[in-house]
Amino acid sequence: MEKDTLSSQTSKRHIEANWCKRWKSGEMKKLLWWCAWSIYEEDFQDQLKNMGDMDEDAMRDLLHYPPQSWCRAYFDTVCKNMAANNNFTESFNVWILDARYKPIVKMLEDIRVKGITLLREHEVQVKSWTRDFSPQSMKLYANYLKIAHTCLLHFNGDAGYEIREGEDKHTVRMEVKQCSCRQWQLSGIPCPHTIKALIYKRNDPLEQMHWWYSKDAALKAYSHKLQPVKGEKF
Repeated sequence: MEKDTLSSQTSKRHIEANWCKRWKSGEMKKLLWWCAWSIYEEDFQDQLKNMGDMDEDAMRDLLHYPPQSWCRAYFDTVCKNMAANNNFTESFNVWILDARYKPIVKMLEDIRVKGITLLREHEVQVKSWTRDFSPQSMKLYANYLKIAHTCLLHFNGDAGYEIREGEDKHTVRMEVKQCSCRQWQLSGIPCPHTIKALIYKRNDPLEQMHWWYSKDAALKAYSHKLQPVKGEKF
């Protein structure tokens, strides 16, 4: 991996905050996010062109920030995460808000107890899943499935599939598990084009859902518990 995906995304909110100090309109901010959400380079270039048509200075100002650190089109496909921002640090700070102002021992003790509770509650939640994959991933898959039904497919008789989605067109290569839109590689969830090809082959698209979204993977993540400890007198 050239650069850790999550750490490279931490600057996205800072880029937005700094860039929008000069380019404040809602339309420009929307174009910024369309650039960030682009999942392949050609789409990114199209979104940049749209921004440049409105204001070339805004486009040049945005490119002062290397796209490799904030645009999905340049993220590696090892870490199955399509987020264009990382709120983990902010979320953690809010999570420990009550504890962080206490003396150090009491603070760490409160965080430890919160950790015990969090792991238990999340494990219970995962066990309640009615499908083999997370509800969030299944919701996204269902949306992709609807789009797939509107796509048109052409098969070359070998291993290549040409999928038309509206005015756009992508190619799917099953032997290397790649779609030219990169959505499948980025997220690990079959994109509409891949789903269309798999249905044509009479295969179950859910078999191509990445294991990281599975109930088994989630249960393994929460299987390592924090152990209870005795009080101060011990």
